[in-house]
Amino acid sequence: MKALKYFDQWHVDLVDTHELDCIEADDVIVNIQVCGICGTDVGIISGDYPVAHAGVTLGHETAGIVSRVGTGVTAFKVGDRVVINPTYSCQKCRMCQIGNFNHCEDKDGTEAGVSYDGAFAEQYRAKENFLIKLDDHVSFAAASLTEPLSCAITGGDKLAIRHTNIRAAVIGAGPMGMLYLWVLHRRGVNAFMVEKNEYRFDFARDNLPPSTSIYHDFDEAMHAEYAEPAPQIDLVVDTTGYLTETVMACLAPGGKLLNIALKDKKATVDVLKIADKSLSIQGSIDSLNNSFERAYAMIRDGEIPVEQLISHEFSISEYEKAFQLVGCHIAEEKLTPPQNANCKVLMRMTEQG
Repeated sequence: MKALKYFDQWHVDLVDTHELDCIEADDVIVNIQVCGICGTDVGIISGDYPVAHAGVTLGHETAGIVSRVGTGVTAFKVGDRVVINPTYSCQKCRMCQIGNFNHCEDKDGTEAGVSYDGAFAEQYRAKENFLIKLDDHVSFAAASLTEPLSCAITGGDKLAIRHTNIRAAVIGAGPMGMLYLWVLHRRGVNAFMVEKNEYRFDFARDNLPPSTSIYHDFDEAMHAEYAEPAPQIDLVVDTTGYLTETVMACLAPGGKLLNIALKDKKATVDVLKIADKSLSIQGSIDSLNNSFERAYAMIRDGEIPVEQLISHEFSISEYEKAFQLVGCHIAEEKLTPPQNANCKVLMRMTEQG
C-alpha cells in the first residue's frame, strides 16, 4: 500500500509498504478514504515542530471503511464507515488519572502521525474504542473534520464562557481559526476575526457565521468594533502565536487569551497586570472530555457547516501540490504565506467516497 512517510526535516516521501493486519484483539483495520492536512503536519515537515519519529506515516484527521477486525471486536464489522479518534490515552497513568487524557504519559508510540503510523496511507490500524460509526448522510470529507473540531471544542471548554455578550476575537482564518469562530458562535458569542493574508481573508469572508466581521489588522478591528479611545476585549483565541503581547495589552479585567499555536515563539508578559486584572493565559491541544464525540454529533446534526470549510481535495500522489497550497513548499524546503484562497485541504487515499 502507499503511505506518506516522514524521515527528517523536509524529507518526506510516498512509499510502498506492507498492508496491515490486526495484531491485538481490539484492533480494527480501516481503509482510509480522506485525511486532512493539519498545521501539525506542516510543523513536522518544516522542523518547526520537531516531534515526529523518523519513518512514521503522517496524518491524523481521517475517516474510512473497516476492512478487518480483531477477534475481540464486537462494535464494528467489515464495511462499516467510521471516523477515527487519533488521541490515544492509556487511562492508567498519572495524567489520565487526573483527567488530562490528552497529555497521557504513555502517548509516545501511540500518537497518530507523530510516533505511530498515521492516516496519509491506504490503511490505518485503529482501536475499537477510538472509532465512531458514521451516519449514512455524513460524508467522509465532513467526518475528517471531527478531530480538528474536537480540538476547538476542547479549547472552548477551557474558556469557561459564562456570558454571551462578551467582546471576543479569533486571530487567524486557517481551519482552526474558522472552527473556533463557529464553536464560539454556537455558544452564543459573536467574535470578530483577524486575518492578514489576503487569500485566507477572501475565503473566510464567504464562510463566516452570521453577523461576523473580519479585518486585516487587530488594532484596526478593535477601534472599528468598539468606539473608545483605548478599547478593551474579554476573550481572544490566537491561532497564530504572534500577538500575545498585543492582545495582553488590550485585555479587560477578567480577560482571557487562549493560544493554540504550536510555534517556537517567545513573548513578554506583565506579571503584575495578570494578577491585578485577573487575566488568564490558556493553552489547549487535542481532544478532551468527550469532545471528539461531541464534535461528531455537531457535524452529524449540521450545527457547524464543516464542508464549507473544505477548500481543496487532492489525491495522495499530489501531496506536494497539496502542501504547497497551504504554504509548505517541500521541494524548495521553505514556508511561505498561502498564495491561493484556501482553508481545509484534504487528501484522498482512494477514488471511493
